[in-house]
Parts: sequence; structure tokens; C-alpha cells
Amino acid sequence: MKTKMKIIARHKWVNGCLITESFEETTSDYRRFTATINGWRGFKIYEGYLPEDMEMLTNAIIKRVKSIKTRIESGEDSVFKEDTKLFSIV
Repeated sequence: MKTKMKIIARHKWVNGCLITESFEETTSDYRRFTATINGWRGFKIYEGYLPEDMEMLTNAIIKRVKSIKTRIESGEDSVFKEDTKLFSIV
């Protein structure tokens, strides 16, 4: 069964992108970050429990979104066919 997530914030940390932060209603420290990049929706950037260092997570999310945005703007269509999640934030 799919996890019920509730949107709690929409961040504009990167120009031309909207990063949506959601949390699991039963566990408040479990988050999902998805992004709309240059109008393309549905990029899952991060899903998991919040680390103690939130600045590190925020910086990793911003870096990943910028990377995807650069690839889209350069015409690289493989970004639409691959898993775009952060696998490690360290």
C-alpha cells in the first residue's frame, strides 16, 4: 500500500524549480522531496528519515536539482528515463 504523504512546504531554492517537501502523516520525521524543474514534474529527489544535519540534506537536494536542471537545459533526454533520487547524502 502507498504511503500517505502530506505536503508541508514548497521551496524555491533553485531558480526555475519548485521543490515540494512532504511528510508521512504517521511519522513526522520521514520526508519526501520532489521537484518540478523547468516545467518538468515528478523528479523524486529524496525520500527517507531526516538526518541530524538538515543543512547537509538541503545542500544535497539543491545540488541534485541543479544537476538535473543543467542536464535538461543541455538537451540530455536520458535524465527523463533514469532514477534521479539521492542515494546518499554524505
